[in-house]
Amino acid sequence: MMTRKDYVVFANLLATYKVDSHEDGASPREVADFLTLRIADAFAADNPRFDRERFLSAATPLEVQI
Repeated sequence: MMTRKDYVVFANLLATYKVDSHEDGASPREVADFLTLRIADAFAADNPRFDRERFLSAATPLEVQI
């Protein structure tokens, strides 16, 4: 179960990025990639056993994976 601390981390991640970024030319995929990387950073900082590569692979649509 997530805690208040987790919700605060997510809120801060979202607050650091202008989600409606079409004015800046960012595509929805770029927004999702940016947020995915920031979330992975937060999880890795919280848990030294966090498997960043596994998370990024799971969070990336198959048509985008390289």
